[in-house]
Amino acid sequence: MSHPLVRPRWILVHILVAVLVTTMVFLGFWQMSRLNQKREFNATVTQRTQVPTRDIQEALSETANVNDLEWRIVSAIGRYLIDQEVTIINRSLDATAGYSPLTPLVLNDGSIVFVNRGFAPLNQDIPKLNDGEVTIVGFLRKTQTRGALGAIDSTDPTTTEFHRIDLELISQRLDNESLPMYLQLIEQSPALTGDWPAPALLPELDEGPHFSYAVQWWFFSLVALTGWLVVVRRAIRQKSSDHSVQADTSA
Repeated sequence: MSHPLVRPRWILVHILVAVLVTTMVFLGFWQMSRLNQKREFNATVTQRTQVPTRDIQEALSETANVNDLEWRIVSAIGRYLIDQEVTIINRSLDATAGYSPLTPLVLNDGSIVFVNRGFAPLNQDIPKLNDGEVTIVGFLRKTQTRGALGAIDSTDPTTTEFHRIDLELISQRLDNESLPMYLQLIEQSPALTGDWPAPALLPELDEGPHFSYAVQWWFFSLVALTGWLVVVRRAIRQKSSDHSVQADTSA
């Protein structure tokens, strides 16, 4: 007679436990990978924001790889194209729904850079821009792309509302292409009055809950493995006990 632990029901239990433990161990290492990525991101942002402020054109001329420039602080002088401003919708700040005005800025050499001027709550009036020359300081940011499940923006050139800052798409509304990165406004001179739009802040540079999540997954895998070992030992003892009873009966 075959051992109970190799019967079909037990084999299924062994497989399920193995899959469960393997999955939880993998999720623990995945969280550690996320933690390492977060640490690298924090270090990159910290290092780049400490670089002295440069003119935007000088900064962009340093390298062709925009990935090496994101979060650098730059300055720019120009005039806003007020009538070409668009709205980035479905933004939020501290659980408040709102939007971000995205305004093209014509630099002195004629090139155009889009400026994310910050966050404003829905139905909140913001000061009107004037057409005079302004000096702005902001973070260089990469164009945003649609994820697998992201909302699809219209390609109609008359569209004024977008879900993300897709520079290639939004710049189709202009006669000239924009620079390959946009500016996330920190401050401008002359400054606008009022509280809105509020300049976007740096992302949180903490490490998040990834380490504690990793420990939890590994703890759960240990609990599952320990539970499986306890059940298996009981089954083995039960089998041994049954053999002993049968031997005593035969004697």
